Amino acid sequence: MKSNMQHNLVICLIGIFALGLWLYDKVVYGDVFRLMLVALGLFWFIQKQFQHLKYLIIVAIVILGIAFACKLLFAYLAHHYGDIEWLQGILEIAKRPINGKFKGFPSGHTTAAFTTSALMWHFMGKKWGIFAFILACFVGYSRILSLWHTPLQVLAGAILGFIGSLILIYCIDKYFKKYIDK
Repeated sequence: MKSNMQHNLVICLIGIFALGLWLYDKVVYGDVFRLMLVALGLFWFIQKQFQHLKYLIIVAIVILGIAFACKLLFAYLAHHYGDIEWLQGILEIAKRPINGKFKGFPSGHTTAAFTTSALMWHFMGKKWGIFAFILACFVGYSRILSLWHTPLQVLAGAILGFIGSLILIYCIDKYFKKYIDK
């Protein structure tokens, strides 16, 4: 009972902090809450939940690596092959509204936030997962409001971060059960 009350208190405090930050500056909110992954890793490290931490590290490297690789690929293609007419339409999905650079697909902030929510959903339960999912939605929305990303770029980051992380967690589970936990 006491543990449940503590969890509810923590959720309330994080919620109050998030709301205050959102009301203060939406761009700062997105910049701060993209780092939820780091905070979750520190929490699991302090709690000595090293199995969860192992998943976090693997999932973060793979999912954020995919997001970063996509950004680099679009930037490379735009720089070297941007004058090819049929490719221009494809490259437009990566164009940032704020500066026209082709490094916006998918939203890295949104990907990181939704990766955190997927990990929390899987390891900490539905209540924490839904809470983190809501916080992650506001990260994506802040990226749209700040004109760093389009809705499509944010949606791609959310899908990659949440669905991609859950699929990867499932694959890691299968691998560990087959080869590690014998």
